[in-house]
Amino acid sequence: METPAQAPNRTTRYTGYESMSIAVLVIAFAIAVLVGWLANDWTMLFQIFLIEAGMYYVVLGLLMHPGDQMVKPYLRNAMYFMFWGGTLALIGVEWIAAGTLGLSAVVLFVIFVLWIGVFALILSLPKMKRQ
Repeated sequence: METPAQAPNRTTRYTGYESMSIAVLVIAFAIAVLVGWLANDWTMLFQIFLIEAGMYYVVLGLLMHPGDQMVKPYLRNAMYFMFWGGTLALIGVEWIAAGTLGLSAVVLFVIFVLWIGVFALILSLPKMKRQ
C-alpha cells in the first residue's frame, strides 16, 4: 500500500498518458470533421475517428516502455491498448469497406471473428513459451 506522499509520483507519469491521449483524440476528431466536411459525408466523421483513435492506441501500446507499465496495474499489459486500438480501427475500416465495396454483413463478421482469433493466438504465444 502506498502512502499519499508516494501517490503524486505515480499519478504524474500516468497523467502524461491521459493528457497526451486527450490531445491526440481532439486533433483526431478535428481531422475527422474536416474529412467528413470535405467528402460531404458526415458518417465518415465516425469512421475516420475510429480509425485514427484506434491507430493511436496501437502506437501507444507499441511504444510503451516496461517502466511505464508499472505505473498502474491496468497499464502492465500494452497488448490491451494494441487489441482495443486495433479493434476500433478494424471497425472503422470495415464500416468504410461495407459502404464502398458493398461487403455483406457475413464477410464483415468473419473478418471481425478472424481478428479476435488471431489476436487471441498472439496473446497465448508468450504463455506457451513459458511452459
